[in-house]
Amino acid sequence: MKRNLFRISCCLSAVLLFVACGRTPKAPELKDRTDSLSWAYGQNIADALHQGYFNELDPDLILQSAQYTLAGGKEQPMSPEAIKEALDYILMQYSISMRESAHETQNAVDAQQEAYFAKLVKENPNVKRHPQGFYYEVLREGKGPKAIYAQRIRFDYRSFLMLTGEPFDQTYGQRDPIIHVVGQPMFPGLIEAFQLMNAGSIYRFYFPYQLAFGASGSGDIPGYTPFIYEIELHELYNN
Repeated sequence: MKRNLFRISCCLSAVLLFVACGRTPKAPELKDRTDSLSWAYGQNIADALHQGYFNELDPDLILQSAQYTLAGGKEQPMSPEAIKEALDYILMQYSISMRESAHETQNAVDAQQEAYFAKLVKENPNVKRHPQGFYYEVLREGKGPKAIYAQRIRFDYRSFLMLTGEPFDQTYGQRDPIIHVVGQPMFPGLIEAFQLMNAGSIYRFYFPYQLAFGASGSGDIPGYTPFIYEIELHELYNN
């Protein structure tokens, strides 16, 4: 334990020296899960500081506090009660900052979506608005039966980031067509979208983020991300 504390203290001292000299230390090679967890924890703290969630905090003093504590310093300048009060305040400010940031992002994307859809409908008379709030265009109308909720289907798709047009994901040339049950699980817009389509159809759908992955996002998809999906519905199965 003492050896680990000494090693961490030395690392922090090195970081302080690099920061003081205006240099960035070289990132280490992460060899195991402990390394990965440790690095992720440190990076998370640094990212929060860089993003300005805690404007009242001094990064240099944070490193000094960690160095002193890990080295076994006994004469702490704050009592446990004062530390708890300070940490509660930091968490409160963090929550406020996160809410304000999310609100600003939401307002910006809402305005972008509204402008995008207005231009889309004006320039493309084939685009229709669904009562649920997404837009769609029929590229090819199929002659097969129409899909219904809880039905097993087979389809291919391409997806794009709606506001930039950047390709995001697709099945074509990358994997086999998907066999899936409508609605299990599926984001809200897709559930309604599939129920518009007949087997053999190709539709292009424009989903606002509210009907895609929402404000929270999913995996590597950030929140407030509107999407375009181009879907080719091949086949329906009797359940």
